[in-house]
Amino acid sequence: MEDKSISNKTPIWQNCVHCPNLLFDTATEFERHIQEKHSIKEGTIILCQYGQNGICSALQFGDLRKAGFKYHVRQYHVYKTNTNDDWTFYSSSQNLPAVLNDPNRGKQSNFFTKTWGDGFIEKVEIYPSPYLPEISLLHFESYCKKISRRYRRHCQLKENLPNKTRTPVVENVCEVPNIFYDQSLALNDPKVFCKVFPGLADTQDINSTIRSLQETLSTYLDVVEMKISKQVAQKSDAFFHAMLSHDTIMEQMARAVRTVQNTRKDIKDVKQNLSESPLKLISLTRINQNLNNVHDLLKLMGTVQQTQPMIQLLLSTSDYVAALDLISSTQKVLSTRLSGIQAFRHLSPQLTEMKRLIHKMLSNEFLRFIVSDLNRPLKDQTDLPERDKVVSIVSGILRLKEFDFLDIFKTEAMTSIQATIKQCLVEIVSERDGSTEIVLRGSNSDTWLLCNEGITFLQKVTPNLVNLFKRILSISNLILDISQMGDIVGNDNEEIWTQEELLLIEEKVKKVIISLSDYSNERCANLIVTKTDKEYALTDLSQLSKLSDLIDHFSKECAKITGHYSSAMKLALRSFAMKYIQNLHSERRSQLTAALNAERWKVADVPCELQSVINNICEVGEIPLVLNYESGKPDGKYLIINKENYAVVSTVQLLIKILLEYCDATKQSPDIVQYMVHCMLELIRMFNSRCCQLVLGAGAIQSAGLKTISTSNLALVSRSLQVILWLLPLIMKLLEKMHSKEVSLNGFTSLENDITLHKKEIESKICLIVSNMLGSQLGGWEAKPPVPSQTFRNISKHLVKLHEALIDILPLEQISNIYMKVHYNFKDKLREQLTKMNIVANGSPQHGVVTSELTFYLQTLKTLRVINDNDTENDNILYDIWLN
Repeated sequence: MEDKSISNKTPIWQNCVHCPNLLFDTATEFERHIQEKHSIKEGTIILCQYGQNGICSALQFGDLRKAGFKYHVRQYHVYKTNTNDDWTFYSSSQNLPAVLNDPNRGKQSNFFTKTWGDGFIEKVEIYPSPYLPEISLLHFESYCKKISRRYRRHCQLKENLPNKTRTPVVENVCEVPNIFYDQSLALNDPKVFCKVFPGLADTQDINSTIRSLQETLSTYLDVVEMKISKQVAQKSDAFFHAMLSHDTIMEQMARAVRTVQNTRKDIKDVKQNLSESPLKLISLTRINQNLNNVHDLLKLMGTVQQTQPMIQLLLSTSDYVAALDLISSTQKVLSTRLSGIQAFRHLSPQLTEMKRLIHKMLSNEFLRFIVSDLNRPLKDQTDLPERDKVVSIVSGILRLKEFDFLDIFKTEAMTSIQATIKQCLVEIVSERDGSTEIVLRGSNSDTWLLCNEGITFLQKVTPNLVNLFKRILSISNLILDISQMGDIVGNDNEEIWTQEELLLIEEKVKKVIISLSDYSNERCANLIVTKTDKEYALTDLSQLSKLSDLIDHFSKECAKITGHYSSAMKLALRSFAMKYIQNLHSERRSQLTAALNAERWKVADVPCELQSVINNICEVGEIPLVLNYESGKPDGKYLIINKENYAVVSTVQLLIKILLEYCDATKQSPDIVQYMVHCMLELIRMFNSRCCQLVLGAGAIQSAGLKTISTSNLALVSRSLQVILWLLPLIMKLLEKMHSKEVSLNGFTSLENDITLHKKEIESKICLIVSNMLGSQLGGWEAKPPVPSQTFRNISKHLVKLHEALIDILPLEQISNIYMKVHYNFKDKLREQLTKMNIVANGSPQHGVVTSELTFYLQTLKTLRVINDNDTENDNILYDIWLN
């Protein structure tokens, strides 16, 4: 029994099912055996055939590649311990040909999407055949008893059999061990000896062991000889080629030795005949050159000694550039070639002092020329009379790289501008009344012009200043032209101007011209801007337009000459116009405030002048550039806009006139547009807020002496606000068309939303007043005859009075909306009253009274044309009042 248990534990990879005579020592040998003997290789695919009838029971997909094949062998054939799981004929659950050829299945739609295996086809339960008898264990009882005795005897005989030894399979390996390739094969080392002669010390049969080792070593020798012969065969061509070319190489080396010997001999001859003599010649040439340099230096010292007399001669002929160039070149020679010579140690400071004197002399000459040129009579149109002289002066100053002459030029130009402005100012002020005291100072701080005088002043001073700027521009252009000349900026032998220096002088000249342009504009602006608010204010907007045109002309002429547009005059005009607009706006605001405080909130007649302007606006679709006020026609009761009557108060008419006046003012000057927009927004916002305070807040009871604020007053305010809402988009359209870039119209949108909200609040207030009146009437109502009761008669009277108050003010659509809101509030209050009175829709007498009352109420609404006979509200109210 012990031997049986041991045999069952033997690993399965030691024996092959198909090759029982083979015994494997390792699992690797077993894997190699299956791959070589029991598989079919087709390209990279290996088909396993290890199993009964040459079929592997564990291979489901038919083929595997090499890497997967090793994994398959190890999983199902190497480490499989249960031998009862081997595949047999009965292990097959499906027969593929039977499945494919089953005539009962028909065509299968999902055949190619299934996975092959036990579940490839549906399992059908097979019922026992009725033709076969039912067999049980009792039928085999006699057979088992007879066979069991034979089986036990068979097992005893089987256990007593001797174990068979199986011959191990030895595979020939023809590789020589690495130890034989070692350079130091020390056989005296026991370890090396054991590796070379394995098993020699432990064997009992020494002869057979020696014979086996001899055969193995012979085999190793054959392998080595074979490799050597193979290597020699591979390299034979190169070996024989080297042997054949040996003599040729020796001949070439001999020729190279002879060539080197000849070359050395030639080099020696060249050195003796061609090198030593030219070197002596070069030495003599260098000595000659040094002597010439000394001679040139002595001549240069003589020339430098004559520098000061030459400078005096050049200055006498006004050749400043040549004199300065001589000074610069002499100083450069003294600091380089003649440095260290004691005879010239005082010459460089003397030349520097002389350069400083030349600079001072040139500055005085330039000042004298600027004063004489800019102060010429304005009728003299000559362009730089002494051009050659000024070219020489400016060239000398620029050669010194001194830019302070531009400050002199700027100062004298400002003085000439101031003198020109003062001359025009004297001519204008002298024409005033003799009692007026004229005070002229350097800054003109105490001299101011009236509006008409400012216009005259600009007409006179513009041509004079334009001529003066032309002269200034001629001088500046001459300076820039001279700065680009070659003898000024220097050449290769002199100090050259850098690009930064050239740009610097150009930038300085431009700054001078810009500052002069700004100065002239500021001086004229200081004369135009008034000191007080009333004494020198504009008389009308036409003067503002004329003054704006003159300032634009003056600024453009200056910009055309100087290339710089100064905004000083524009700002002065803006300040001048702002004072007039501020005074005008203050008067209009006070006028509108007084009108609002005294407003009785009744319908006012519309003047024909205002109606004519509104008609013109409606025809064109926008506010025209010129407003034509027609007169001679009678006043109208309503303000007609797009064939619709608007009942308005007198304050709205005043506000419309003011807004149209402001729109006309924006056409005169673009500088005041933004402020005019602010003024318009302020007036409209003030009108809206004051209407809210006076009407919704009941402020008109105290300011205008009204007894109460009625629904007609509220409706009139709502209608007036609708007129303002109609006018606001037209104002925005006009401003966008004329001044789209200069003005911001963000405030109009928020103001329009505020007015719309105010209008809705007024309508809600009207509804609240009427709803409270109806609710107070329902409070004393009793559902009993007679019908209609006095309560519903009073309700009908209130609705009729409300309609009479609104019909001449609001349009029918708006009146209907108000009545529907009142109607919905009335239904809610009536429902609450019925709930308090415990009246339900049960067909009782009280239910009939309520129905009769509502019929009377609906008849009143039909009479007022709030609802019609086909309106669903006729039935809705009779149903809604009974709903909780």
